[in-house]
Amino acid sequence: MKQTPKALVSLFVAIAFALPASAAQRPSHLDMARAAIETDIIPHIDAFKAAGHALPAAVENVCTSGSADARQALNKKFADAVVAYAGIDYLRFGPMAEKGRREQISFWPDPRGFVGRQLRLMLLDKNEKILEPGMLAKQSAAIQGLPALEILITDKDKPLGPGDASQYRCKLAQAIAANLVRLADEVADGWEKPGGWKDKMLNPGPDNDTYRSAEESAVEVVKALLVGISLTADLQLKPQVDTKIRLTPPYQKAGLQKAFYGASVKSLNQLYNTLHLEAYLKPDLAWMKGWAVGTWRTIRSIDGAGGRASDAHRPDTPEVREVFDRMNGFRNIISNRLSVAAGLTVGFNELDGD
Repeated sequence: MKQTPKALVSLFVAIAFALPASAAQRPSHLDMARAAIETDIIPHIDAFKAAGHALPAAVENVCTSGSADARQALNKKFADAVVAYAGIDYLRFGPMAEKGRREQISFWPDPRGFVGRQLRLMLLDKNEKILEPGMLAKQSAAIQGLPALEILITDKDKPLGPGDASQYRCKLAQAIAANLVRLADEVADGWEKPGGWKDKMLNPGPDNDTYRSAEESAVEVVKALLVGISLTADLQLKPQVDTKIRLTPPYQKAGLQKAFYGASVKSLNQLYNTLHLEAYLKPDLAWMKGWAVGTWRTIRSIDGAGGRASDAHRPDTPEVREVFDRMNGFRNIISNRLSVAAGLTVGFNELDGD
């Protein structure tokens, strides 16, 4: 019997709903990597670069004028840089890992207080040679980046300003701000230049010294997601669950602990969404999609400091313990179920917990 166009459309719709997601609906491994790089990684790197470039002028303004407005502006610019960095903190490969740039940008966690100790020694020594262009990059990573700048900005006993007592402190703060510009530029250039890390990941093959296949590129991104979830759970939440762990929250001196947590989980949530791993689930595992939605809602409903997020995604405020457990469970599902369904062999990463 001859089918009418309308009948054919109905037939195709019925077939589409009856069958599992087709290959056309599932992103290829290369598409996963491309989506992650172009919609999450690169935009966040560019945001950090822009925020970093705003720091030197803000420090200079405080050191020149010492005005309340200048200090408020510097606090805002510093907060912008910390929040922007939180969006890429999970990148423990590529240009961020090369030459120890990640530690130079943000030497945290710092359970032994290296940043404070080494900064105090520098301020006592007042070595002018270290302040010369490019010299700070040769010093310890602990005094090169955001945590060291945070101490100088938030020190109310010896604040930055135009007075003689603050002269060396101001010069050091300016050197750190300039060093952060260098680091942000190097990370961005390392990803975005022709032949850079983006090109390396999106052009896998036998001649590629890092990624021989599209699967390896996709696995790298999934591993980064797992690392990010581990970092957030183990370093930001676990110390609140286990009081035996002595770990100062990130950027607490500047009052940015909550902002750092919020920016971290928002970026990780975006990265997860770009990968579309759930498109590979078989019908009997479709429950994982709803579970993932609920898990992100739970993760983003707290502020990372024991309270409720301002844009909470749950009607109640979950306990930190619940969020910590959900994150660990989610990490296992991504690694052992979602990745496997998508044909990705992730294996273990350096932050696998118990």
